[in-house]
Amino acid sequence: MSELNKVKLGKRLSHIEAMVGQGYDHIWDCCCDHGLLGLLLLEKSKATHIHFVDIVPNLLVEIEQKLNKYYQGKDNWFVHCLDVAELPITEYKQAKHLVIIAGVGGELLIELLTKLLPLTATLNIEFILSPVHHNYQLRSFLIKQNCALLDEKLIEENNRFYELLFISTRHGRPISPVGDRMWDLDNIKHQDYLHKTISHYQRIAKNPNIDVSEIIKSYQNLS
Repeated sequence: MSELNKVKLGKRLSHIEAMVGQGYDHIWDCCCDHGLLGLLLLEKSKATHIHFVDIVPNLLVEIEQKLNKYYQGKDNWFVHCLDVAELPITEYKQAKHLVIIAGVGGELLIELLTKLLPLTATLNIEFILSPVHHNYQLRSFLIKQNCALLDEKLIEENNRFYELLFISTRHGRPISPVGDRMWDLDNIKHQDYLHKTISHYQRIAKNPNIDVSEIIKSYQNLS
């Protein structure tokens, strides 16, 4: 496994990997950069079973080739070519699941979670989410769905900022629509992200048909 040990994840995926503790029966790596995250979770035995999920067949062929090369004969990994909203989680009713979804927009995440979150009523599922935009909308949706926060981080990578949300429907602290524990406002990069976020909503506010005054106020209250 020496080649896999040399794999370098970017900052965002490295922080996601660090968030993942032990004790999961199934981890579902969804849309996470050619399966690199899932491969390292598999290498570090972070779960009994690791699932690689994408809707693009060619990406999964590449992932499966790596899995067959390094884990031939093993039965603890699975490759699924399907929509994330159709994860076959209900096949494992007594298991503890972690679903990781990164690299998609907040609006799409809301669509996916609208189908997945109801499963948490009867199944033990936690989520790590990293949208590329629409963070406020996603957080507001999660609050309405009575989700709770286990952890959150703000990561800067390649001059872009990403919010990481580790959530549960069973335990945790209330989710803030603008984040609370992820901020370090002594950090100039965090200050920059906050300023850019406020400026983004101030531009939207120029449209008289869209009221984002409460969103702007919430972010301004952080500083």
